[in-house]
Amino acid sequence: MIVDKNEISLSGVIGDPIAHSKSPLIQNFWIKKNNLEGYYIPIKIPKGEIKKKISCVKELGFKGLNVTVPHKVDAFYLADKLTIEAQKVGAVNTLYFEDGLIIGDNTDTFGFKNCILRNFPFYNFKKEKVLVYGAGGAARAVLAVFLNERTSEIRLINRTKERAIELKEVFSDSIKVFDWKNNNEALDGVTTVVNTTSLGNLGHDSFPHTLKGVKKNGVGVDLVYNPLETSFMKKAKQEEINCINGLDMLVYQAMPGFKRWFKKKPVYSKELRKLLEISLLRR
Repeated sequence: MIVDKNEISLSGVIGDPIAHSKSPLIQNFWIKKNNLEGYYIPIKIPKGEIKKKISCVKELGFKGLNVTVPHKVDAFYLADKLTIEAQKVGAVNTLYFEDGLIIGDNTDTFGFKNCILRNFPFYNFKKEKVLVYGAGGAARAVLAVFLNERTSEIRLINRTKERAIELKEVFSDSIKVFDWKNNNEALDGVTTVVNTTSLGNLGHDSFPHTLKGVKKNGVGVDLVYNPLETSFMKKAKQEEINCINGLDMLVYQAMPGFKRWFKKKPVYSKELRKLLEISLLRR
């Protein structure tokens, strides 16, 4: 293999737990495809230790890091500068170390928007009536996208209604909040449904609600991707909703970091998608 003669570029992902992360598979796939001399390394950092450990990582010459649970909010406050997207979402999933500064970014918005456009190329954000399940960090990124695209109507439902109300207060008074028990009312006339909760994820409870009421041939997105066919997707199929899992979002959210660290534009490919699917089936 011919390798670029540049200095070795280092980046990685931090979290706890971290062994399950698919980020190393994605990033190292692109490193190899671009014939780069670089490494992307998973690093386990327990909650509360991010500030101390980030200093060590910077000293080792890392270009930056992806950030996963439980550090996204801590990384937000640790950053010296924040991108507009990070400010909108209120959480950081990507760090860039540049000119002695820690720059915090949120690429989940990029990931979510592009996964929709890849799978539904004629999707018109402005005409949609959307219901978002959940009120965590992922929900914040999804809401930011729909608000930025001036979506016709945005509804929000969460097991703890107070958290949904808090997001409404942060993001927009135009968001309509529903009680978890009023799922049927929340779904009435909806054309897009998005699950940002952990419900249906491997080791978690199944998604409990029916999706009856969503427009036939509407759009569904489950940010869960393990298992590949989630309980949310099965509920969507019953109502003839075109639903995807979160695997494409995972790939797209990884792109901005790679481009900034390694100075190469990564490409979405069926080969990478297949590798990710195989890695999930091997669990």
